[in-house]
Amino acid sequence: MMQLRQLRLTGRGAADAIMTFAAAGNVVAGDSDTGKSYMLRCIDYVFGAEVMTKVIKEAGPYERVLVELENDQGEFLTLVRALAGGDIEVHHAPIEKISDDGIVIKWMRKGTSKLLDVTSVLLPFAGIQEAQLRKNKQGKKQRLTIRTLVPVFLVDEITIIAERSPVIGTVGFDTTARKRMLSYLLTGKDDEAVIADEKKEIASARSAAKISLLDDLLAPIDARLSRFSDGQDEEGSIELTDAAIEQISAVIDENSTERAQLMNERREVVDNLHRAESQLVAINELSVRYRLLDDRYGSDLDRLDFISEGAHYFGSLQEVRCPLCDQAMDGPHQHWQSDSVAAQPVYSSARAEAAKIIGHRADLGEAVKDLQQRRSDRSEDREKAQARLEQIETRLTEHLLPTLRESKSRLETMIQRRLELEGAKLDREKAKELRALRLELENSAASAGTSSKKWAGLGAAPLRALCDEIEAVLREWSWKDTGRVVFDEKAYDIEVDGQPRQSHGKGVRAILYAAFVIGLLRYCRKNRKPHPGFVVLDSPLTTYKKGQPKEPGIDPGIETAFWASLASLPPGLQVVVVDNKEPPPELASGLKYEWFGGQEAGPDDRVGFIP
Repeated sequence: MMQLRQLRLTGRGAADAIMTFAAAGNVVAGDSDTGKSYMLRCIDYVFGAEVMTKVIKEAGPYERVLVELENDQGEFLTLVRALAGGDIEVHHAPIEKISDDGIVIKWMRKGTSKLLDVTSVLLPFAGIQEAQLRKNKQGKKQRLTIRTLVPVFLVDEITIIAERSPVIGTVGFDTTARKRMLSYLLTGKDDEAVIADEKKEIASARSAAKISLLDDLLAPIDARLSRFSDGQDEEGSIELTDAAIEQISAVIDENSTERAQLMNERREVVDNLHRAESQLVAINELSVRYRLLDDRYGSDLDRLDFISEGAHYFGSLQEVRCPLCDQAMDGPHQHWQSDSVAAQPVYSSARAEAAKIIGHRADLGEAVKDLQQRRSDRSEDREKAQARLEQIETRLTEHLLPTLRESKSRLETMIQRRLELEGAKLDREKAKELRALRLELENSAASAGTSSKKWAGLGAAPLRALCDEIEAVLREWSWKDTGRVVFDEKAYDIEVDGQPRQSHGKGVRAILYAAFVIGLLRYCRKNRKPHPGFVVLDSPLTTYKKGQPKEPGIDPGIETAFWASLASLPPGLQVVVVDNKEPPPELASGLKYEWFGGQEAGPDDRVGFIP
């Protein structure tokens, strides 16, 4: 359930008009034309009335009306609507904490629209689940809206004294729905499970349309099935096709496995081939250098042979004189020692050096021989790698790839065939269902028509519990007689002490209307049944006159008892009373009380709702 917390009017250049509400009894009293009834009209307007039904000149500067609500979970909801009309803005916050634009919703959902409207926001906030209500004798249904609930929680000054039912209100197209609304509040069960009936002409036309639709649905199915023989065994064909698909898939898997293995081997062979070719390049480079070194060794040996031979013949040279000192060079000489003994070291050194070079040349020969073997080995590795690479390429391109293409083509064909067979199977099953449905429609079309239906009433137990609550309210209000209350399901109104509410004067009608809606609120709160959670009553006491001829059951002290009962409401029950009469001073302190002084307002009095 939810309760009112604040009503506010705002406009540029105008001081806000603000009214706050407490969680229990609230009274706004004062002279006429002070904006009391206008407050109820503002709440009704924000709750989805099509237009603002009351206009007062004091509201001229104002542009928007805001209603702040709080539910049982302590959550706040503020609804904002322009007085000029249009959609509603929703804020999940108190008015004082609104800081940005809210969510825009429709004031009412029309037709089959699923857009958010005031009902789809208010009812969940109040803990009321979305419900379906029967709207006619044939069982057609409509959605429960906040507008359907208005007569039992927002009661204006005209409705409260009317002779109409407090549930139905003005007789109109939604009479049945409002009756079912009371049943929903009393039991918590809606009419979702109701199955509607139709007139014979409508039912026949609907059956014919359905048969025509079934024929349209059967036509393409029959056309597809014409490609298959009636005696064809789809199940057997599907099993054979599945076996073929499985076999082809196995071939593809084997092919893919072998291809993957060959591709891995191919990478290894290519790596080996590159390695062999790289080593052959290095071997060839070394061979060139080894030849150059061998040539160098040969050149060095030739030079040493020349030196050795020159030293042998040096002693046989003829005597000559030194070109520097003109002395004979065969004796002791400071420039040259021509003694034959000097040639011997040169010869020995040349032979020793030649032996070393010959040894190096022999080592070089061994290295060249090893290099040639390595060249032979690497050449053989290269030839093997090239041969294996050609084998792999041949296997891949000439065997595996064509097999894979062929297998994939066959697989696609078999899958397509499988789909066709499965489609044919489903088509046969669907055609069978549609023909059975068509036959059923043909059989039922002749007997279609409106059947006489009996609808269950409100239920004796919940009605008695509701009447008990109304009786308790009347006792608190000092009803003079026994105050025995029964509910007349034909008039959808209460009878008190055997007298219908409509048979009383307007003053008593107003009091009994107030007792009915407050009793309903108490019943729903006590039994945890759906209800908006508060009641607003406009002028329940105004038309009740003391000193007039007494009507049966009416006690002169009923006004005082009414205010006393309102002052003792528990916090879970919120009742807002707008009236010209005011509570006694000793009771006003127990209420959230506002007095509108109007033209006679004193310095400390509030003139009216609008500053």
